[in-house]
Amino acid sequence: MVNKTSAIAKYIKIIVSDTRNDKISSHLLFGLLVKKFGEQLGRLSEQEFQSGVDAAAAQGIIERTNTNDFLIKKTNLHHHQNNNFRPHQQSYKGDENAPRVKGTIHLNAAGNGFITLIGEQKATFYVQKTNVNGAQDGDIVEAVKTNFDTPGDLIDAKVMEVIEHSKDYYVGEFALDKLGKYQVILDDQKNTLKIMLNNINGLVNGSKILIHVTDYKANGIAYGEVTKILGHKTDVGVDIMSIVYDNGVNPDFSDEVLNYAKTIKLDIDEEQARVRTDLSDKPIITIDPATSKDFDDAFYCEKRGEKYFLSVSIADVSHYVKYDDILDKEALRRGCSIYLVDRVIPMLPHNLSDDLCSIVEHQPRFALTCDMVINKTGETEDIKVYPTIINSHRRFSYDEVNDYFANHQVFEKEEKAVVQSIDVGLELSDILKKMKDARGYIAFDVPKANIVVDEHGEPVDITREVHGRAQEMIEDFMVAANEAVTVYAKKHNFPFVYRIHEKPDEKRLATFAIEAKKLGFKITTDIDDIKPHDISEWLEFNKNNPNTDLINFLLLTSMSKAKYDVKNIGHFGLASLNYTHFTSPIRRYPDLMVHRIFWMYDFLKDTTAPTTRTKFTNELEEDCVLSSKNEMVAQKCEREVNALKFAEYMRKRIGQQYEASIVNISSSFISAQLDNTICGTIGIKNLGNDFYTYNPNTNELVGRTGTRFYIGMHVLIEVVDVNLKTRKIDFKLIKVLPNKIYSKPKI
Repeated sequence: MVNKTSAIAKYIKIIVSDTRNDKISSHLLFGLLVKKFGEQLGRLSEQEFQSGVDAAAAQGIIERTNTNDFLIKKTNLHHHQNNNFRPHQQSYKGDENAPRVKGTIHLNAAGNGFITLIGEQKATFYVQKTNVNGAQDGDIVEAVKTNFDTPGDLIDAKVMEVIEHSKDYYVGEFALDKLGKYQVILDDQKNTLKIMLNNINGLVNGSKILIHVTDYKANGIAYGEVTKILGHKTDVGVDIMSIVYDNGVNPDFSDEVLNYAKTIKLDIDEEQARVRTDLSDKPIITIDPATSKDFDDAFYCEKRGEKYFLSVSIADVSHYVKYDDILDKEALRRGCSIYLVDRVIPMLPHNLSDDLCSIVEHQPRFALTCDMVINKTGETEDIKVYPTIINSHRRFSYDEVNDYFANHQVFEKEEKAVVQSIDVGLELSDILKKMKDARGYIAFDVPKANIVVDEHGEPVDITREVHGRAQEMIEDFMVAANEAVTVYAKKHNFPFVYRIHEKPDEKRLATFAIEAKKLGFKITTDIDDIKPHDISEWLEFNKNNPNTDLINFLLLTSMSKAKYDVKNIGHFGLASLNYTHFTSPIRRYPDLMVHRIFWMYDFLKDTTAPTTRTKFTNELEEDCVLSSKNEMVAQKCEREVNALKFAEYMRKRIGQQYEASIVNISSSFISAQLDNTICGTIGIKNLGNDFYTYNPNTNELVGRTGTRFYIGMHVLIEVVDVNLKTRKIDFKLIKVLPNKIYSKPKI
């Protein structure tokens, strides 16, 4: 016990020396001890923790207060019997000629860094903020290790050189003080740059600006120029566009691109009529959200004996966006369209995305069509992919078709063949669904938010998105087409772009299993060497669990990230051996690449120049990497805009109470989610008057009175604060509500 007490006191000194604050709470200190030094200390009881605290206090490191906080005695942090311990401000003493390591640095709120080596998943090196050497969050750096002790298993290091900045464009607010001196307050909270502008003409207090940093200094000062004034911070829409620009997205097309796009026309000449099959008389229809402006997929379906004929036609964007032309380079740079609360940042100019490429009702359009013959067990027996001319007979909204499926309306005035296609389509969708379930298709049903804003951009309502039977039918058809064209390309040995999804990390899956069991979710198979069918079996077995939303969320976060690649390893989540993205070329660049492959290697294989094919094929891998990266940027933009609107919505509801479910536990706060998907945090101080410690073994906060907080608990909360700058929503616990399924078992 004496040795453990001494070790705890030593680790407390390491922790408090690494914080900028003058005070630290008991629950946070306990949590950090467990998190950083759990392997060295083993299971830590409250009695052992208190003995270590007493020892640290006796050494003058901390001082107890009348609350659950400790004062940090900064003046005594430089005197310790461990001579290798590096206090907060001690400078680097390593060998600057030592071998360098290269990796990505991520900074925490205190300004300290963690370096993850290139190609690795977890951080290896720890960098004290005095040794960050001007590096910013996300920069690629070269560093050398030092001879100092560090928290946990990390190796202490110093940044020697920034190899590549994560970004050179930043969004910030131009702020003037009473004396007329300015500062640029960057939107990126983790960025510590002090930016000096070369020109402030036209700027007023509160201007939101896009800055191009041209010169970085090691002392954290950077020099830059204003490349765009986004508007005043109070202007409608500036909040959203600030997020867009700060993520490196330029929403505007250049005049050169727009002028080129205007020259493009629909021309069904003799050549197009020769190479394409005319399907204008087929009862092809589109079904999309009522608010959609771009329609890139259409279908028709018919019964042929005991088999089904499904024809999926996709807008032929590749006819208008030629390989390596100015439009193509712009589309590759963007990678995908970005769908935000009240606007879309398109991959292509509007005259293409909303008109020429879009499958507009009663207008001739160029398409690539995939015909499939599917048997009554859902297996695709025959595949044909070919260029076509189509004419959509009807544009339906999801709401219309969902009402029809629910017998809330009839399609008396609709074309008979169109209605038959929808009826047969629903029948086929049921068959495809059963087939996918049988092979192990993982049907994640994670709720999404539907955010309604007024003319001023203010959120007036936030609800859960409705996903009806019509949406499921179209999704089934698009999955079938994506798989079919991949099988076709594989059969003909085309170079190809695959949508791949690796199996989940075993450790993350094990963590999910622990949390899911607390929610009454039964793991019915062994999690070692997991197969997609195992997870789908779990979901089916537990389909009546009232915590399905939370379980789906936890399961999704344990999964790997899907991406694009030229090597096919299959798609784990879809339980598919062959999968691509073929069905949305208006809004996704990889789909456009797939369409080009069919033109170069199939439809026009005899007239495509071999040099063009070779150049295109050699670029596929690099373009896949870029497309995967752009997809993540788009998702980040969408998440951040949603978080902003969540905060704006809850700002007007401070003092109101809501039921919520706990979705995350840490040593210092709890995350709770409302039914409409809005998430906020309950700090320890807002949990009540108990003293809480974090138990990493069970991922719970445990109070002295025996109260336990765990993922899945149902609680009543009150909104107490909202910070629009950080998009953070603070809740206060009002009371614990009855559990949705069962009483928490004793541990």
